[in-house]
Amino acid sequence: MPRVLVVDPNAADRDWLDQQFSAANYETVAFANGDDAIRELERADAALVVTEWLLPDITGLELTERIRRAERPDTRVVMVSTRSDPGDIARALEAGVDDFVIKPPRSTELLARAQAALRRPALPPSNGVLRVGSITLDPSAHKVSVNNHELSLAPVEFRLIAYFMENAGRVIGRQQLLDKVWNRRSGIGERTVDVHVRRLRAALEPHGCEAAIQTVRGFGYRFE
Repeated sequence: MPRVLVVDPNAADRDWLDQQFSAANYETVAFANGDDAIRELERADAALVVTEWLLPDITGLELTERIRRAERPDTRVVMVSTRSDPGDIARALEAGVDDFVIKPPRSTELLARAQAALRRPALPPSNGVLRVGSITLDPSAHKVSVNNHELSLAPVEFRLIAYFMENAGRVIGRQQLLDKVWNRRSGIGERTVDVHVRRLRAALEPHGCEAAIQTVRGFGYRFE
């Protein structure tokens, strides 16, 4: 049974979140602040932390960063917050949040997002082979294949699918892709990201895998 830590200073929201996960057969522990949640994580592991952005002691971003610094690759973080600005969502995802849900969420959406985050594998070693579904990427051989059929990819598409696969299941913003795949080179904008995503989908389409790259409207992409 996955163990979930709910962290929210609003008692009504905290109780609602606790009830949704409990009803879905998760083991839940609820806290009103980040420090108590960190102490609980030091005492016992949790598969998932569901946190607000605004906490009375630290922010949800700081809580996420402390979890990542503690080298807990198996602990997923989903932020459920009243904040809805795309820039805030981008900051949260870049800080290591696995997904971001805007309040008030529907129960079905919340649980689906949580389950997707829990399915995402921990990041492998940087020199390790990546596998997502039927897609395999071997960084040492610089090769991507689908069911043993090698894809012909340009260097930028190889870097793009590698970053997608390293972050499978996470929502990735276009600005984040510009930083990580294109290193923010001058003259490169968000439309360039979309063009190369279309090319990557076209390379995957003959193998029936183009749907692995999902568009997240108004923000970016998810690969799973």
